[in-house]
Amino acid sequence: MRLWLRYLKEKKLILLLYALTVFFFVAVGSLYHIENLEKLLYAALLTFMAWCLALLWEGIGYVRKSRQLEKAFHHFAHSGELLFDEAEGQLLQEAEGDIEAAESLHGAQRLLLSLVCQSHREEQRLWEAKAAERADYYMMWTHQIKTPISAIRLLDKSKLQDRDAFLLKEELFRIEQYAEMVLTFQRLESISSDLVLERHDLYVLVKQAVRKYALSFINKSLSLELPSSESGDFIPWQILTDEKWFVFCLEQLLSNSIKYTNRGGISVNAWAEGERVMLSIEDTGIGIRAEDLPRIFEKGFTGYNGRLDKKSTGIGLYLCRQVFTHLNVTIRAESQEGQGTRIILGIPNAEKSLGP
Repeated sequence: MRLWLRYLKEKKLILLLYALTVFFFVAVGSLYHIENLEKLLYAALLTFMAWCLALLWEGIGYVRKSRQLEKAFHHFAHSGELLFDEAEGQLLQEAEGDIEAAESLHGAQRLLLSLVCQSHREEQRLWEAKAAERADYYMMWTHQIKTPISAIRLLDKSKLQDRDAFLLKEELFRIEQYAEMVLTFQRLESISSDLVLERHDLYVLVKQAVRKYALSFINKSLSLELPSSESGDFIPWQILTDEKWFVFCLEQLLSNSIKYTNRGGISVNAWAEGERVMLSIEDTGIGIRAEDLPRIFEKGFTGYNGRLDKKSTGIGLYLCRQVFTHLNVTIRAESQEGQGTRIILGIPNAEKSLGP
């Protein structure tokens, strides 16, 4: 009905002219007492019916094309791709020539739309080529930078003081971490095809991530509270997840906690909540400002803490959110400025395990 009303609104001038024409004929006939006025009125009625049929026929085409246009618009708004039916797409491909040579307004519009489609396809092709080239470069850079890192590790460090050697190891670890982040960012678009879902012991995954940051814990003299198997208070959960991606996210969360914690330590706990197992990583660091907290998972957002740390990229937590979305893991943050931050994960498909 909306499209029909729009069609009638566009045709209102023609309808008005037709009504005026009929009115003038009838008015003149009545004033001059023209014989057979009834026949004139009958002819006006027949022309009115003919006009209605013509308007109905044209209106059906108008509504059909309007719906196709709206469908193409919504498709382009969501996907950035132009959508036409097969017949219209064939006509657009065959449209060529100058607009001055167009036989109708519709033909001129088709020529313009054809030019826009060709320009869009060319821009999309160039963009995809540049994106692929950029992705290949970053992938190559990430793999190549691992070679000098490995070479530095093999250097003779006997001439270095113990403290210097320790700091060198930590800086090498940071370089590896940044390189791994670049590689992960490039793989994020194809993560769905890279996921391998298997049962894993949550305690083992947490220990795997914690072990990687042992040097950082030692360097900053931070404590770690992790339920242990010796105390019988380990994290007794088997979860269905992808080991590589899940551990990567745990490492990013631990990295953030260590970066912004200068005294105290970090604690890790797990408990059941409904159909999910909840895993928390809590630190005693500088915390997050209330106005920054809702935006910490946005791409590139660094907030007040990021401005204090000039090397912050605002990518780590964004990657975690994206990966956890594919793993169906929820993530939220609780924090008070000056008192620390608590990251809580909600992990589905968890089962109790008998041991670590």
